[in-house]
Amino acid sequence: MDQGGVTWIVTADAAEARIFSERVRSGALHELPELRMAASDAERGAGRRQVATVHQRAGAGRHGAGERAPEHEAERRFMKRVATRLMVSAGRGDFDRLVLMGPPHALGALKKALPPTVAARVDVTDPHERKQDDAETLRRHLREARARTWS
Repeated sequence: MDQGGVTWIVTADAAEARIFSERVRSGALHELPELRMAASDAERGAGRRQVATVHQRAGAGRHGAGERAPEHEAERRFMKRVATRLMVSAGRGDFDRLVLMGPPHALGALKKALPPTVAARVDVTDPHERKQDDAETLRRHLREARARTWS
């Protein structure tokens, strides 16, 4: 595997996304605070205009008949915005490879939202909540995820 180039590590869930940069494989991670994103009120309110209501079998959730659960629609819209940001940055050559980390549902929504040219840059995925990790803890988790992927 090529060891050169910049890798961006995206940690995201339905409400927030943080991006870190790794200039050297297995080197230090640096957060890119200017790229931090939070779901907007409009995204969080997505899917709330259904007419009929259905109660979910497990838990206390409800959503409109024939529609996605509101939290999943909000997550989908936010992940689409994150994917668009990544697409623009990829077009500018800001990174060479991507690592995606997040809860399984959010990770799936983000992967689905990525255009094929950006999805081709995904090196590793880690289906765990990592959004609150500091750079050093994230680096350790990244090393473990790479070991699982390449073993």
